Amino acid sequence: MKLLSETQTLFINQGALNRKRLRMTAQRAITNNRHTYIFSPPGLGKTYTIEDEFKKQNTNWVDIKGNTSLWGFIVDIAQIVSNKDDDDLIVFIDDCDTLLTQTDSINTMKIALKDGVLEYKKPLGPQYAMLQEDQKIAIDQFRKEGRTGVSIPLDGVRFIWASNYKLADQQDSANAKSERQQQRCIHEEALRRRMHTLDYDVEGDIKWGWIADCVLNETPPSMQAAERIELEQIVSWMHSNWDSLKEHNISFAEKLHEEMKMDSDGYLTIWELDYLI
Repeated sequence: MKLLSETQTLFINQGALNRKRLRMTAQRAITNNRHTYIFSPPGLGKTYTIEDEFKKQNTNWVDIKGNTSLWGFIVDIAQIVSNKDDDDLIVFIDDCDTLLTQTDSINTMKIALKDGVLEYKKPLGPQYAMLQEDQKIAIDQFRKEGRTGVSIPLDGVRFIWASNYKLADQQDSANAKSERQQQRCIHEEALRRRMHTLDYDVEGDIKWGWIADCVLNETPPSMQAAERIELEQIVSWMHSNWDSLKEHNISFAEKLHEEMKMDSDGYLTIWELDYLI
Protein backbone atom coordinates (compact mmCIF):
# COMPACT_ATOMS: atom_id res chain seq x y z
CA MET A 1 0.00 0.00 0.00
CA LYS A 2 1.49 3.31 -1.09
CA LEU A 3 0.67 6.17 1.28
CA LEU A 4 2.77 8.97 -0.21
CA SER A 5 1.64 10.89 -3.28
CA GLU A 6 3.95 11.95 -6.10
CA THR A 7 3.75 15.54 -4.87
CA GLN A 8 4.72 14.51 -1.34
CA THR A 9 7.60 12.47 -2.73
CA LEU A 10 8.86 15.57 -4.53
CA PHE A 11 8.87 17.51 -1.25
CA ILE A 12 10.71 14.64 0.46
CA ASN A 13 13.32 14.68 -2.30
CA GLN A 14 13.73 18.43 -1.76
CA GLY A 15 14.12 17.74 1.95
CA ALA A 16 16.86 15.23 1.17
CA LEU A 17 18.69 17.86 -0.89
CA ASN A 18 18.44 20.38 1.95
CA ARG A 19 19.74 17.86 4.46
CA LYS A 20 22.59 16.89 2.11
CA ARG A 21 23.43 20.59 1.76
CA LEU A 22 23.48 20.94 5.56
CA ARG A 23 25.87 18.00 5.86
CA MET A 24 28.14 19.48 3.17
CA THR A 25 28.02 22.81 5.03
CA ALA A 26 29.16 21.05 8.21
CA GLN A 27 31.97 19.33 6.30
CA ARG A 28 33.22 22.62 4.84
CA ALA A 29 32.94 24.36 8.20
CA ILE A 30 35.27 21.77 9.68
CA THR A 31 37.88 21.99 6.94
CA ASN A 32 37.95 25.69 6.05
CA ASN A 33 39.37 28.55 8.13
CA ARG A 34 36.19 30.62 8.46
CA HIS A 35 33.71 31.01 11.27
CA THR A 36 30.37 29.53 10.24
CA TYR A 37 26.80 30.37 11.24
CA ILE A 38 24.03 27.89 10.37
CA PHE A 39 20.40 28.89 10.82
CA SER A 40 17.27 26.80 10.49
CA PRO A 41 13.97 26.56 12.36
CA PRO A 42 14.25 24.35 15.47
CA GLY A 43 13.83 20.60 15.42
CA LEU A 44 15.35 19.77 12.03
CA GLY A 45 18.45 17.95 13.22
CA LYS A 46 21.16 20.62 12.86
CA THR A 47 22.94 19.54 16.02
CA TYR A 48 22.83 15.84 15.16
CA THR A 49 24.17 16.41 11.64
CA ILE A 50 27.00 18.72 12.67
CA GLU A 51 28.13 16.56 15.59
CA ASP A 52 27.94 13.48 13.38
CA GLU A 53 30.36 15.14 10.96
CA PHE A 54 32.66 16.11 13.84
CA LYS A 55 32.85 12.45 14.84
CA LYS A 56 33.36 11.18 11.29
CA GLN A 57 36.26 13.57 10.70
CA ASN A 58 37.87 13.18 14.14
CA THR A 59 37.50 16.90 14.71
CA ASN A 60 39.12 18.70 17.63
CA TRP A 61 36.08 20.45 19.13
CA VAL A 62 34.28 21.51 22.28
CA ASP A 63 30.74 22.77 22.66
CA ILE A 64 28.82 25.52 24.40
CA LYS A 65 25.14 24.62 24.63
CA GLY A 66 21.95 26.23 25.83
CA ASN A 67 20.97 29.64 27.09
CA THR A 68 23.90 31.76 28.16
CA SER A 69 24.55 35.42 28.87
CA LEU A 70 27.47 37.32 27.40
CA TRP A 71 29.31 36.99 30.72
CA GLY A 72 28.62 33.25 30.84
CA PHE A 73 29.96 32.97 27.30
CA ILE A 74 33.09 34.91 28.25
CA VAL A 75 33.73 32.54 31.16
CA ASP A 76 33.21 29.48 28.94
CA ILE A 77 35.63 30.80 26.31
CA ALA A 78 38.21 31.70 28.96
CA GLN A 79 38.16 28.11 30.22
CA ILE A 80 38.29 26.67 26.71
CA VAL A 81 41.20 28.85 25.56
CA SER A 82 43.15 28.37 28.81
CA ASN A 83 42.98 24.60 28.33
CA LYS A 84 43.61 24.63 24.59
CA ASP A 85 46.69 22.95 23.18
CA ASP A 86 48.60 24.18 20.13
CA ASP A 87 46.20 22.66 17.61
CA ASP A 88 43.33 24.49 15.99
CA LEU A 89 40.09 24.11 17.90
CA ILE A 90 36.46 24.37 16.83
CA VAL A 91 34.01 25.78 19.36
CA PHE A 92 30.52 24.55 18.52
CA ILE A 93 27.96 27.07 19.79
CA ASP A 94 24.65 25.24 19.85
CA ASP A 95 21.23 26.64 20.66
CA CYS A 96 22.67 29.75 22.34
CA ASP A 97 20.16 32.10 20.75
CA THR A 98 19.74 34.25 23.87
CA LEU A 99 23.37 35.30 23.42
CA LEU A 100 22.20 37.33 20.42
CA THR A 101 19.20 38.97 22.04
CA GLN A 102 21.23 41.95 23.28
CA THR A 103 22.93 44.50 21.04
CA ASP A 104 25.97 44.55 23.37
CA SER A 105 26.48 40.84 22.78
CA ILE A 106 26.19 41.23 19.01
CA ASN A 107 28.72 44.08 19.03
CA THR A 108 31.12 42.12 21.24
CA MET A 109 31.01 39.12 18.91
CA LYS A 110 31.30 41.34 15.83
CA ILE A 111 34.48 42.95 17.13
CA ALA A 112 35.89 39.64 18.38
CA LEU A 113 35.54 38.03 14.94
CA LYS A 114 37.11 41.06 13.27
CA ASP A 115 40.06 41.50 15.65
CA GLY A 116 40.57 37.92 16.82
CA VAL A 117 40.22 38.94 20.47
CA LEU A 118 37.16 38.49 22.67
CA GLU A 119 36.99 41.47 25.02
CA TYR A 120 34.74 42.14 27.97
CA LYS A 121 35.40 45.68 29.15
CA LYS A 122 32.97 45.98 32.04
CA PRO A 123 34.05 45.77 35.70
CA LEU A 124 33.84 42.18 36.87
CA GLY A 125 32.57 42.95 40.37
CA PRO A 126 30.11 40.56 42.08
CA GLN A 127 29.78 38.31 39.03
CA TYR A 128 33.46 37.40 39.35
CA ALA A 129 33.02 36.62 43.07
CA MET A 130 30.25 34.14 42.19
CA LEU A 131 32.49 32.06 39.92
CA GLN A 132 33.83 28.66 40.88
CA GLU A 133 37.53 28.46 41.63
CA ASP A 134 38.50 26.90 38.29
CA GLN A 135 36.52 29.58 36.47
CA LYS A 136 38.33 32.34 38.39
CA ILE A 137 41.69 30.80 37.50
CA ALA A 138 40.74 30.80 33.81
CA ILE A 139 39.47 34.39 33.89
CA ASP A 140 42.56 35.61 35.77
CA GLN A 141 44.79 34.45 32.92
CA PHE A 142 43.21 37.07 30.67
CA ARG A 143 43.05 40.04 33.05
CA LYS A 144 45.58 42.84 32.71
CA GLU A 145 46.78 44.97 35.60
CA GLY A 146 45.31 48.44 35.51
CA ARG A 147 42.62 47.49 32.99
CA THR A 148 38.96 46.63 33.44
CA GLY A 149 37.53 43.34 32.23
CA VAL A 150 39.23 40.55 30.30
CA SER A 151 40.80 40.13 26.88
CA ILE A 152 40.88 36.60 25.42
CA PRO A 153 42.91 35.91 22.24
CA LEU A 154 41.13 33.66 19.75
CA ASP A 155 44.21 32.40 17.91
CA GLY A 156 43.46 28.98 16.45
CA VAL A 157 39.81 29.13 17.52
CA ARG A 158 36.96 28.87 15.03
CA PHE A 159 33.28 29.16 15.85
CA ILE A 160 30.55 27.05 14.31
CA TRP A 161 27.07 28.18 15.31
CA ALA A 162 23.89 26.13 15.05
CA SER A 163 21.09 28.56 15.72
CA ASN A 164 17.33 28.95 15.56
CA TYR A 165 17.87 32.71 15.26
CA LYS A 166 18.27 34.21 11.80
CA LEU A 167 20.71 37.10 11.64
CA ALA A 168 19.33 40.14 9.85
CA ASP A 169 20.22 40.63 6.20
CA GLN A 170 19.90 43.60 3.83
CA GLN A 171 16.20 42.98 3.27
CA ASP A 172 15.53 42.99 7.01
CA SER A 173 17.37 46.31 7.32
CA ALA A 174 15.32 47.78 4.49
CA ASN A 175 12.09 46.64 6.13
CA ALA A 176 12.97 47.88 9.64
CA LYS A 177 10.15 50.06 10.97
CA SER A 178 12.09 52.08 13.53
CA GLU A 179 15.54 53.55 13.87
CA ARG A 180 16.27 51.21 16.76
CA GLN A 181 15.32 48.16 14.69
CA GLN A 182 17.39 49.43 11.79
CA GLN A 183 20.46 49.90 13.98
CA ARG A 184 20.11 46.40 15.37
CA CYS A 185 19.80 45.03 11.83
CA ILE A 186 22.96 46.87 10.81
CA HIS A 187 24.91 45.30 13.68
CA GLU A 188 23.57 41.85 12.82
CA GLU A 189 24.46 42.35 9.16
CA ALA A 190 28.03 43.17 10.21
CA LEU A 191 28.19 40.00 12.32
CA ARG A 192 26.79 38.02 9.40
CA ARG A 193 29.54 39.34 7.10
CA ARG A 194 32.25 38.15 9.48
CA MET A 195 31.09 34.54 9.16
CA HIS A 196 30.15 32.10 6.45
CA THR A 197 26.41 32.34 7.07
CA LEU A 198 23.91 29.87 5.66
CA ASP A 199 20.16 30.18 6.11
CA TYR A 200 17.94 27.13 5.84
CA ASP A 201 14.79 29.20 6.06
CA VAL A 202 12.31 26.43 5.30
CA GLU A 203 8.59 26.50 5.95
CA GLY A 204 5.41 24.74 4.86
CA ASP A 205 5.74 21.83 2.45
CA ILE A 206 9.52 22.28 2.19
CA LYS A 207 9.90 22.03 5.96
CA TRP A 208 7.62 18.99 6.03
CA GLY A 209 9.73 17.40 3.30
CA TRP A 210 12.88 17.90 5.40
CA ILE A 211 11.23 16.27 8.43
CA ALA A 212 9.77 13.45 6.35
CA ASP A 213 13.13 12.72 4.74
CA CYS A 214 14.78 12.52 8.18
CA VAL A 215 12.07 10.17 9.46
CA LEU A 216 12.09 7.92 6.39
CA ASN A 217 15.73 7.92 5.36
CA GLU A 218 17.73 8.77 8.47
CA THR A 219 15.38 7.29 11.02
CA PRO A 220 15.70 8.69 14.57
CA PRO A 221 16.97 6.07 17.07
CA SER A 222 13.62 5.83 18.87
CA MET A 223 11.95 4.82 15.59
CA GLN A 224 14.47 2.26 14.37
CA ALA A 225 12.09 -0.65 15.01
CA ALA A 226 9.24 0.92 13.01
CA GLU A 227 8.22 -0.58 9.70
CA ARG A 228 8.39 1.54 6.58
CA ILE A 229 4.59 1.61 6.25
CA GLU A 230 4.33 3.01 9.79
CA LEU A 231 6.86 5.77 9.07
CA GLU A 232 5.02 6.69 5.89
CA GLN A 233 1.73 6.84 7.77
CA ILE A 234 3.25 9.18 10.35
CA VAL A 235 4.68 11.65 7.86
CA SER A 236 1.61 11.45 5.60
CA TRP A 237 -0.67 12.22 8.55
CA MET A 238 1.57 15.15 9.51
CA HIS A 239 1.32 16.53 5.97
CA SER A 240 -2.46 16.16 5.86
CA ASN A 241 -2.83 18.00 9.19
CA TRP A 242 0.14 20.38 8.87
CA ASP A 243 -1.71 23.61 9.67
CA SER A 244 -3.26 22.07 12.79
CA LEU A 245 -0.19 20.37 14.26
CA LYS A 246 1.00 21.60 17.65
CA GLU A 247 4.65 21.22 16.55
CA HIS A 248 6.62 21.06 13.31
CA ASN A 249 9.76 19.08 14.07
CA ILE A 250 11.35 15.62 14.09
CA SER A 251 10.59 15.13 17.79
CA PHE A 252 6.89 15.49 16.99
CA ALA A 253 7.10 12.52 14.61
CA GLU A 254 8.79 10.53 17.39
CA LYS A 255 5.88 11.35 19.72
CA LEU A 256 3.39 10.09 17.15
CA HIS A 257 5.35 6.87 16.80
CA GLU A 258 5.38 6.40 20.58
CA GLU A 259 1.57 6.66 20.63
CA MET A 260 1.42 4.16 17.76
CA LYS A 261 3.47 1.67 19.79
CA MET A 262 1.51 2.19 23.01
CA ASP A 263 -1.97 1.84 21.47
CA SER A 264 -1.90 -0.02 18.16
CA ASP A 265 -5.70 0.12 17.87
CA GLY A 266 -6.56 3.61 19.06
CA TYR A 267 -3.53 5.73 18.18
CA LEU A 268 -5.32 7.59 15.36
CA THR A 269 -7.87 8.89 17.85
CA ILE A 270 -5.12 9.86 20.28
CA TRP A 271 -3.26 11.69 17.49
CA GLU A 272 -6.35 13.73 16.68
CA LEU A 273 -7.27 14.48 20.31
CA ASP A 274 -3.81 15.22 21.74
CA TYR A 275 -1.64 16.42 18.87
CA LEU A 276 -3.85 18.78 16.88
CA ILE A 277 -4.74 22.33 17.80
